[in-house]
Amino acid sequence: MWRNCNGFYLMETLLAMSVLSIVIGAAAPVLYRIYHERFTLQQQREALELLSNKLSDESELKEGAVAGETGEFKWEFREGALCIAFTGKNKRMYSECGVIKKVNQMALPSSKR
Repeated sequence: MWRNCNGFYLMETLLAMSVLSIVIGAAAPVLYRIYHERFTLQQQREALELLSNKLSDESELKEGAVAGETGEFKWEFREGALCIAFTGKNKRMYSECGVIKKVNQMALPSSKR
């Protein structure tokens, strides 16, 4: 009655499960690192956006901290440039700087001719 039964043996199934667990165990740290790097890129993108908005805004520039969507950022002044610093999800320090430019209104060409 059981002579033509084509199935898996218990040892074959255990071997396949062990190979699968080894592959998943090896891939997990790589996927974890990729997740942290992608999140850090989002933080960096947000920092550049905050810096750009702050430089184009005519409000008072002062040092301090600001909370963003992806983390906390810190304003700093270095050699005439406004910088934003943060610690990424990957535990590294990042800093982006932008030069503060004062535009002379008299030097701009007039649009009326």
